Amino acid sequence: MEPLYKKFNNPFILIIFICFSGIANADGVFYGKLNIELANVKESSQNKTETINNASRIGFKSSFKFYNNLELSLQIENEIDPTDAKADGDKILKQRNTFIAITGDFGKIFLGTHDTAFKKSQLNIDLFNDTESDIKKLFHGENRMQDLIGYSSPELFKNFKVTLNRINQSNGSYQSISFDYSGPILKSSLAIDANAKGYNSQRLSLVLPINQTTIGFMYQDSKDTNYNEDESGYVLSINHRLTESSSLRIQNGISDMKIEGGKQKSIGYDYKINNAVKVFSVYSKLNSISDNFNTTILSFGFEVEF
Repeated sequence: MEPLYKKFNNPFILIIFICFSGIANADGVFYGKLNIELANVKESSQNKTETINNASRIGFKSSFKFYNNLELSLQIENEIDPTDAKADGDKILKQRNTFIAITGDFGKIFLGTHDTAFKKSQLNIDLFNDTESDIKKLFHGENRMQDLIGYSSPELFKNFKVTLNRINQSNGSYQSISFDYSGPILKSSLAIDANAKGYNSQRLSLVLPINQTTIGFMYQDSKDTNYNEDESGYVLSINHRLTESSSLRIQNGISDMKIEGGKQKSIGYDYKINNAVKVFSVYSKLNSISDNFNTTILSFGFEVEF
């Protein structure tokens, strides 16, 4: 039988896991999320019903303090697919954010596989993240990269900080940076990707909570470094809390980046049974301005966190 470690993307992660497990004063926790939906998918003339896995995952994280109040932390997170016998080809697990980090008064330094600063700058404006209605269907820059070295600053001045990434690629390296403001009334982020998978991109994100409603807006401009073509798009989202247990999500996105004249409209309803379990329903439509690309999804699903 093939050793388990060969099923992981990076075997040395298991060594780190064993080391952390042996540290007496380390705080460690296993966690996970199961998100499954039954969806009716209509693409052009085809109509099918299928079970979809929305980035279900399991993970382990641990941390301990050492010299001069520094903190060493570890996270190992992998996607699992309960709807398929194999999550990613012949691999049992598909790697998500998996990294080691050192945190102190200077900020946080982290190394491994991680969402880029550019991706995280959308501030959860994408209310359908990790589903078939994710904004990555329309926008460049939604990258989780291996061989990433990152730095997040402490609060430089009131409510403001900076995150820097350097990512090594087979054809060189690129940088991702975000300037983040988190105030009592408004959250905002300005992010830049430099030559990320062939694109130079700028993104502005704004989040405004008003009573039971949160409004999000994101604008992005990307330039193809090979063909010197500019592409742009925006997302507007509204999350309204109906009751203590239910909420309504509405989102509209327009972008030329991945689909010419691409348009994505989504609406969802969530109901929380308790703190760990919720059920939801989503209707989403993705099409192009010429209407030669048209996909609609109507789904019902559940999510369990542990």
